[in-house]
Formats: sequence, structure tokens, C-alpha cells
Amino acid sequence: MESERPKTSIRKPSPVPLVLVVVGIVAVAAGALWWFLGQAPPPPSPGAAAPPAVEAPASASGPAVDPDRQRSLLEAVSPNTVLRGLLLAPAVARRWAVAVENLANDVVPRKQLEPFAPGGSFAVVRQAGKAFIDPQSYRRFDAVGDAVASVNVDAFVIAYAALRPALEAAYRALGYPDGSIDKAAARALHRIEIGPVRDGEVAVVEGPGATWAYADPTVEGLGDVEKQMLRMGPRNARILQAKAREISQALGMGAPAR
Repeated sequence: MESERPKTSIRKPSPVPLVLVVVGIVAVAAGALWWFLGQAPPPPSPGAAAPPAVEAPASASGPAVDPDRQRSLLEAVSPNTVLRGLLLAPAVARRWAVAVENLANDVVPRKQLEPFAPGGSFAVVRQAGKAFIDPQSYRRFDAVGDAVASVNVDAFVIAYAALRPALEAAYRALGYPDGSIDKAAARALHRIEIGPVRDGEVAVVEGPGATWAYADPTVEGLGDVEKQMLRMGPRNARILQAKAREISQALGMGAPAR
């Protein structure tokens, strides 16, 4: 079995692979949780362009919150040093709002998730003339899975309740004056909860310019966030889904209305 490290058209998980996404979703929906995946994405497939990522204006930081209290609340969410760094970074309410809005609309918030960018590169293995994702590629995202698993849901809910006014203001400043951060977070969390998880081999095919795509047309036709979850591997995808469900239940968020 030969291992290769080719170029890939299979979008690389964004830098903060879904931890911001979970922490962004969970963070914004609950205050702090989903930023994952990371590497610059390749050009979109013809006719399948993803919606543009939302960027918030610099002033969209929301109402001021006592710095010491905010820090105390957010530090209690997780002992993970990388995740704490994201939660305690400047303009965290704006970052959360952008991450949640992006995820709710099937856009991986790569810029918001850079601290979690995976090391190494995408790789495949060949067997009997076919190519499959190298299982070692999934391990690049273990740091994201570990960070999400470290989130204390009770502390998260407390932080969300205290910081919600700032999060709501930051979300509305994105261009939704009557919008609800809770509804956006519910959509984002639900997207993660129902995302695909695949055990075993995942076949890929080589395309023009030494790029790669999923061999299964159904998989190749999935949205950006769903593909990112597949790229993280079953272990990390299940961690994200379990935490998203736990947070959703703790916040009393059911499946969003269609």
C-alpha cells in the first residue's frame, strides 16, 4: 500500500476546523464552541460555488462586558490552551458571530479558525489501482477534536447567558438588525449534528492538475461544512457531533424550522 501526498481539490479543513464552529456555534449559540479545520480551499467546482463568508465590520463588538468577569467565565469553558486563546482573543463576540453565521450558511469560517490549522498535508493511499484518503490525514485534526471534547457544557451555558447581549449585538451588526443569534446558532449546531460520518475507506479520484475529489458523487455533492467533517475523520467528527448535541440540549435548542 503506497502513501502519497498529492494536491487536493477536496477542501482542506479550515484552520480552526469546526472548534470555532462548535465553539463558535456553541460559543455563539452558547457562548463559545466550534472552530475547526484548516488549509486554503481550492477553486470551487463549476456550478457549485459556496456562498461567500460573512465578515463583520470592526465596530461590531457588541455591548461592553466587564473584562475580568468575561475572562473568568470563558476560562471556565475549557482548560485547552489553544481554545482558551481563541475565547480570550480581542473582539471575541464579533468572531463568534461571524463563525456562527458562516456555519449556519454552510461556509467553513477558515479565517476565524486559524489557530487550529492542521499540520502536514492531505495524503492518499493506493490499493488495487484505487485511491483512498490516508487514515493518517485524519490525525491532523485530533487537536480540534480534543479541544471540542474539553468544553465544559455547564460553564459554557453560564457564559452564554452572561455574554448573550454582546453576542446578539455582534450578530445583528453583521447586517441582521432583527436577527437572532439563538436561531443562527441552532442552525449551525444542527448542521454539525446531522453531518456525515464515515468509517472505513473513503475513495477519491484524481482530477485535472493533480487535484482530488470524492469518488462517490453523493459525497462530492455535499456542502462545505459536511465535507470538512469527513476530512476530519470519524473519531473527530463524532466528538464534534456529540458536543454539539450536548450543547444544543443544554440550551434547549431543538431542530430549527425549515
